[in-house]
Formats: sequence, C-alpha cells, structure tokens
Amino acid sequence: MCAKKSGSFEDLAVVGADIGKDTFHLVGFDRAGQLFMRKQINRLALNATFEQLPRCIVGMEAYLSAHFVSRTRRGMGFEPRIIPAINVKPFNKGQSEEEKKTIQ
Repeated sequence: MCAKKSGSFEDLAVVGADIGKDTFHLVGFDRAGQLFMRKQINRLALNATFEQLPRCIVGMEAYLSAHFVSRTRRGMGFEPRIIPAINVKPFNKGQSEEEKKTIQ
C-alpha cells in the first residue's frame, strides 16, 4: 500500500474503487479531501482488504460487476455509490507531474 498521508485509518472518509477483471485499484481520501492511500489488490483480496478499512463511502463506476460489489460492500456496513460511466470520464485526468515524481 502506498500511503500518501500519515494518520490512522479512522481518518478515511471516501474510497474510490476502480473495478477491473483481475485487479482492483483503491484510492482513499480523508475528510479534508487529501489523498490518504492508494492500493492495488487482486479480486480475491477484496473482502479481506475492506474488512480492515473503517466504514465509509465507496464510489465505483457502474458496469457489469459493480452492482454485485456494491451489494457485498453494503452488507459489510459501507455506503456504496455507483456512478454512471458517462459521469466518470471527466475525472480521468491522468497523473500529475508531482505524482509521477512520487512514484519514481
């Protein structure tokens, strides 16, 4: 896990989940909107990863498995929000120069 901000997981307010076929990308933000964590997990580790996180809002793009993932997160106590794909595209900005330096 690549934590961008120090603090406890209780500060986590929102998790964005990019659902793929085999790997999922999770990005977490605190209540101030600051990047808190960034993590890449495989499909089998999804439940175990979410069990470690505090209950918060989980946003994900709507497509084939989003409703299934949403129902399982709701059963775990999270508040899932499915975003229509047409509304997700404007947020695809790519990595900023600062993020590229951090990764290298």
